[in-house]
Amino acid sequence: MLRLKKASLWPLPARLASAALTAALVAALLHLAWLHGLLAAVQAAQGEEARLRTTYLQAQARAGRLPGWREQQRRAGAELARLEWQLPNSQQMAALLSDINAAGQSRGVQFTLFKPGLPQPQAYYVALPIAVQLRGAYHAMGELMADLARLRRIVTVHELALTGGKDGMLTLDAVLHAYRLPDAQERAALARVPPLPIQQAPLAWRVLPDFIPLPYAGTALPDPFAAPLQAQQAQQAQQAARGGVAGPDLRRPRAALESVALPALSMVGSVRHAGRLSALLLAGQRVYRVEVGQHLGQDHGVVTAISEQAVQYRELLREADGPWRERRGSLGLQVAGSAGAAAKASLPEAAP
Repeated sequence: MLRLKKASLWPLPARLASAALTAALVAALLHLAWLHGLLAAVQAAQGEEARLRTTYLQAQARAGRLPGWREQQRRAGAELARLEWQLPNSQQMAALLSDINAAGQSRGVQFTLFKPGLPQPQAYYVALPIAVQLRGAYHAMGELMADLARLRRIVTVHELALTGGKDGMLTLDAVLHAYRLPDAQERAALARVPPLPIQQAPLAWRVLPDFIPLPYAGTALPDPFAAPLQAQQAQQAQQAARGGVAGPDLRRPRAALESVALPALSMVGSVRHAGRLSALLLAGQRVYRVEVGQHLGQDHGVVTAISEQAVQYRELLREADGPWRERRGSLGLQVAGSAGAAAKASLPEAAP
């Protein structure tokens, strides 16, 4: 019987067979270890293949959406350019302020305060606050707010406060904010400011609907400040009965030329249209066409007659709480330089 302790004494065939069997077992163990490592590598490769396949499919899906994204980028760039066009640069701000002033004058609203403040740089724009105080009728104020919304540039209204007066006119205190693009120095200053942390989140871009400002539609509504005027109108009627003339209609919308003092108006010509003679009045750099019955001046003036040589008007004045008094006057034709002034100016018709 063969024993392992006496393996050296085994016959040669037995020793050779034992060595061969041992070598076969070692080889089998090594092969099993190699197969185990190879199996792990195959499984890892299969996992990597699945991951790469998923990544490829996702990239292929994104590539399919690339034309749409490029179109969105193009539309976003066009929308950004359109929005930036609404922001003037520093050289164009003077024209914007002039447009605001002209909008008030066209509605018969008088600016008693127009004070621009210090620029307020923001991340992408510069806000210019403008403290204003206006006097005018209630509905004229509403029409002016609608006109500001229809300006080519962006103007917003803040801190609005309305105060009624004894003469029927309202005082509006507000802060207008005009916006412009930053200049080179302001952009350099903003570039030195560290940006605020932004949360990483997917951006969803969509086209904003076009903002179409609506016209003022409150003309037919009653003036909420007109109720206290009823007693005042009754008092005016009593005063007119004792002496003087009837007072003006304080609730009517103010005309464009009522924000201009009469000494600043001059007659530069006349035109005849549909058989009616109209006068051409120069106010500043603009020429207005007025007819009989239209209002002008800051004392409730109204045109009573027009000839080729002069414009006759009537004003209503009042001292303290006394009766209304009538004052009449005329604007004579200014011959010298009138043709040149009329040629350079536009001819809008003054609102009645």
